[in-house]
Amino acid sequence: MKKISHFLISALLLVVLAGSNDAMAQRRNKAPLIRLGFRAGFNMSDLTSAKGLDLYNGLAYYNEQLEYIGFTDTKPFKYGFNAGFSAQAQMSDSWFLQSDFIFTTKGYRLNTQNVEIDATACYLQIPVDVMYKYELSDDWRLLGSAGAFFGVGICGFTDFEDHYGENEHPRGQHLNASQPSVNFETGNHNLICFDPTVHGQVFWKDRDDTFSSDGTWAVDAGLQIALGCEYKSFQLTLSYQYSITPFYDYGKNFKERYEAKGMDYNTSFEYFDIAAPSSPRQHLITVNLRYFLDNWNHGIRW
Repeated sequence: MKKISHFLISALLLVVLAGSNDAMAQRRNKAPLIRLGFRAGFNMSDLTSAKGLDLYNGLAYYNEQLEYIGFTDTKPFKYGFNAGFSAQAQMSDSWFLQSDFIFTTKGYRLNTQNVEIDATACYLQIPVDVMYKYELSDDWRLLGSAGAFFGVGICGFTDFEDHYGENEHPRGQHLNASQPSVNFETGNHNLICFDPTVHGQVFWKDRDDTFSSDGTWAVDAGLQIALGCEYKSFQLTLSYQYSITPFYDYGKNFKERYEAKGMDYNTSFEYFDIAAPSSPRQHLITVNLRYFLDNWNHGIRW
């Protein structure tokens, strides 16, 4: 009987050891429970709308019928980059939690109606995503993710160039009344034409701190989605971010911003009797490459 018991125990131990070896062999090409790594990527950012950017910068644009039109549109995409650290935690065979701590650049470009604006905003950002992976082989996986991000603006600058005086056309911008007017018989008007603008000269150019005025939000938070693939320790993704917080807050009074630019008058949508458009949000397309510090067969377990 003892021999039979010893035999059964020995056989059971052999089965357990064989199963453990098989599980370790299967685990050899699997992601560890926690992976740490690095991330770098290419950014393409823009605003959801250019409406209101003229008033925000001390201008008000009208057509020949003296109807307010504002700026028409931004140029497609301002290019930038992101770089930082990544972490990935495995929650099940197919579901993962992934987060980053990155330095990233956003902003927009505008070149319309003789005005050029180039705004850069730099953030420290933490995105957090829930990720699903579909295994193609031991080394290859397809993935999709969705999540949210939170960032704080730390630096940036905005270049503004006003070229209106370089062309022989009056600009439909009014200065000292809540409604624009032109008397074609006498030539009297309250538009800015070839006289010095509120900025003080025909061609005007300056550079401001992007986050210097009260109307620019330094907090950036929103939602994001991504698609991509993994090969061993490398991950390539294409992602899209949409900010819920506004970049410029058109609910603010612009007096402080104008004073910083040397303008001695208080202008706002209410003063011009113009309905304030929705405050513009930022959105961003990124292509990212991550490298995780593992050999695909070990990692930090929790």
